[in-house]
Amino acid sequence: MKNHYEMLQVFPTATDQEVKDSFRFMLFRYHPDHNKGREEWAVARTMELVEAYHVLSDPDRRAHYNVMRTMKIREERGKKGFGLFGGSEKEKLAEEEFKAGVAAFRTDEYEQAVRRFGRVIELSPDCANARYNLAAAFLALERTSEAQQWLQEHLGRNKDDAEARTLQNKIIGLVHKERAPRPK
Repeated sequence: MKNHYEMLQVFPTATDQEVKDSFRFMLFRYHPDHNKGREEWAVARTMELVEAYHVLSDPDRRAHYNVMRTMKIREERGKKGFGLFGGSEKEKLAEEEFKAGVAAFRTDEYEQAVRRFGRVIELSPDCANARYNLAAAFLALERTSEAQQWLQEHLGRNKDDAEARTLQNKIIGLVHKERAPRPK
């Protein structure tokens, strides 16, 4: 996941005005007109700055981004491979899908991660970490209701998972924020 705060060179506690001022400064600095001979690089950098600004200047998107920054995907490892699955062909395939889902999530390919973790659940219904990771992938796609559903299912099977409970509370906070009327 790209670090939008780093991109705009502001702290996570930056005010809206600080984000705006930094965006303008960085936009001027990396604009293609000011980087002759490096236009392609400057265009790519400018697009990244615009993306970062759009996320950090919108309170809902910023709140969602902040939750995503603190969330960690599950990568249970045992003595052999992940240790989550046994030795049958179905379970080996589930292990491969799990690894592919983690890799997809790490490269911000969240739709692919959703498909992979969904496949793991089909192959190995008792794999709770696949449910947690599926919730994380849906959250990354800003599909909070589906994230909530899968996290709830994960918590139904793992009641003592404090990290998942914390994530659930953050998602509930996002949902309430999304539903709250915006000031004009």
